[in-house]
Amino acid sequence: MGNNKPLSEKTRSFSHSLLVVMIVLVIFLVAIMTVYDYIDLKNMTDNEFSNLQVQTEDSITAALHLDDTATTIIDDQLDQQMVSGFDILFAEYNRSGENPADMNLTRVKEIPGEGYDIYVINESGVIVYTTYPPEQGEDFRNIPYFYLYLTKVRLSQGFFPDRVVREIPDTGTFRKYAYQPTPDHRYVMELGYSSPSFNETNLRLDDKDTIARFVSFNPFIDEYHIFDMMGRSTDDNSLPDNRTETVLRQVIASRQTTETDDPVNHTETRYLFVDLENPEFGSDMSRIVVLTYDTGRVRNALNRLVFVHLLFGGCAIVIGCILAYWLSRRMTRPIENIAHDADIIASGNFEHRIGTTAAREFVILEKSINTMVDSLKTADQKLNDEEVFHQDLIDQIPVGIFLKKMDMGKYVFWNRASEEIFERKALDVIGKTDEEIFPAAMAAQIKREDAEALASRVEIKYKKITTKTRGQCVIHMIVVPIYDSQRSVRYMLGIAEDVTDEAVTLKKDLIFSITRSDILEQLAVIMTYLERAQLKTTREAMQTFFDKTIGSVESIRNQIAYERAFQSPGIITPKWQSVNQAFAEAIQMLPEPNVDISSRVGDVEIFADPLLPRILFSLLSQSFQHGGPALSKIQMTARQSGESLVLFYEDDGKGISPGEKDRIFEFGYSSENMVSLFVIRELLGFTGITIAETGTPGQGIRFEMVVPKGRFRNKK
Repeated sequence: MGNNKPLSEKTRSFSHSLLVVMIVLVIFLVAIMTVYDYIDLKNMTDNEFSNLQVQTEDSITAALHLDDTATTIIDDQLDQQMVSGFDILFAEYNRSGENPADMNLTRVKEIPGEGYDIYVINESGVIVYTTYPPEQGEDFRNIPYFYLYLTKVRLSQGFFPDRVVREIPDTGTFRKYAYQPTPDHRYVMELGYSSPSFNETNLRLDDKDTIARFVSFNPFIDEYHIFDMMGRSTDDNSLPDNRTETVLRQVIASRQTTETDDPVNHTETRYLFVDLENPEFGSDMSRIVVLTYDTGRVRNALNRLVFVHLLFGGCAIVIGCILAYWLSRRMTRPIENIAHDADIIASGNFEHRIGTTAAREFVILEKSINTMVDSLKTADQKLNDEEVFHQDLIDQIPVGIFLKKMDMGKYVFWNRASEEIFERKALDVIGKTDEEIFPAAMAAQIKREDAEALASRVEIKYKKITTKTRGQCVIHMIVVPIYDSQRSVRYMLGIAEDVTDEAVTLKKDLIFSITRSDILEQLAVIMTYLERAQLKTTREAMQTFFDKTIGSVESIRNQIAYERAFQSPGIITPKWQSVNQAFAEAIQMLPEPNVDISSRVGDVEIFADPLLPRILFSLLSQSFQHGGPALSKIQMTARQSGESLVLFYEDDGKGISPGEKDRIFEFGYSSENMVSLFVIRELLGFTGITIAETGTPGQGIRFEMVVPKGRFRNKK
């Protein structure tokens, strides 16, 4: 049906293809340029961003270290002056009987000079007395690291200077502190110093002004903040928002620089940790500089680049479409004329010729097609003659030959012999599929056979079919896949021959061979018993031998009767049979057995040759002839293994040696009257059943018969 579609539904015009190619080419080039420029600009912007970031942060770190060094120099100049102040303070402490409550701190404060304040800190880290009321009652336990420092001072001896720090709360005042423990180690005496000139000097060294200058050089920084080790802003000692405070605590605890991203607002915040800690002092002057970078600048620049490229690409696509349309119209007109003439020639009119064109390239094409048409005309005549000859030749072959095209599953050839074998005319087969010709079950079987032929490259088998005039027949089939130059399956070739008469003759010969061998064996037993009977003198002994002789004669009678039952032509057809019943019939053909014979197969039926009882009788005969004096038990069992059924025939005789396990099934092999196993294997093989001997030598025979899927069922 696919060949009947209009040409426009299956193919596209040359102009359309050219247009699509040019659009795809322009889009590809614009995309390559956009991606390249995007990556290049992004790398350049990222490098600039990274370099400015490193430069800014390094400059801020260096400036803070420089300010810290300058502040340390100022601190050192005040240390000696504060040592003298402690001498006066401790003289007053001794005068008061080492009781701070009785000390006149106001008078002592005035002795060193203007700008000094006195603080008395108890064991709990609380300022209990001071000349500076705003810090009365300050509890340093809220600053753990500083409380540990004060405790260390209180338990030590000597003078402990500290750094210049901002006053809390921030009033724009800087103070210089120093500490010295009392001799009884109950208190820590603290001196604080601040004056207008001292504040002015420290303000000039203030870190926030220095950092502001460096930040102004980086266009990517939106804002910045400076925090001390207490998490407070150095501008006004205020606490930050909760989110910033959480990150600050992590930075203070780890003493490492960290960063956070805000994809929504396109910002990146760097928490730059500048380590200014000096173990000689109680105050940690380290700073955390919070720098907020605007990453949206990079994104906006990249977006502008993409927009420009898309605009350029759109213009290029429009221009490309116009050029492609003009060029395609110029080229497709002569091609359409040539295609029209070629369609006429393709329909079988080899007298038609390609019309003339103006373009040189198409003139060459015109001459080439006309030359090709002349060659096709001559070749077509020869091909028709040869096809008629081959058709007549194959029709005269006395075997069935048929050909099926695999892409559609339809038969394209069916010779006269095929008509006779399958009793179906070629007119009823050609152009039809298996489902249209045969019943559903047979069509499914043919499909499986085709699949097996594809897997093995050839399928050779005997197949049983039912015809209207000849009934059931045996067909020898050969199915071969035919491949094209691309190694794809193009046809399935079948060769069939009716071998019903040969199969019937073979089956009868097999029956006669088995029966003849077994009857001769029973006659030999009878003769042996008769010879021994002549030596007996009592009536009882002779009666025993006559009874055994009668059993052998009865066995011969049963076998001859069984053979007669299979003299009709229908013996070649397999059928569903009960394994238990077939085994019971096999036992009846034996002379009176003297061993325990049992069957535990159940109600299973198998699709097998009608000679199944005769096959099982032959296995019983092998046990009696080969089992020896140890034989006492024979049994049949069954077990399902995967999708197959396994039938087990076992006895407890002497078994078969390993060297004979495979040889006993060979044609013509004879060892201790074991002559019918080849025939048994052939009879079972008619329905796909396999047989093998798997017993252990010295422990008995064990035959395993494997029945394939679909050839066994439970008795209904």
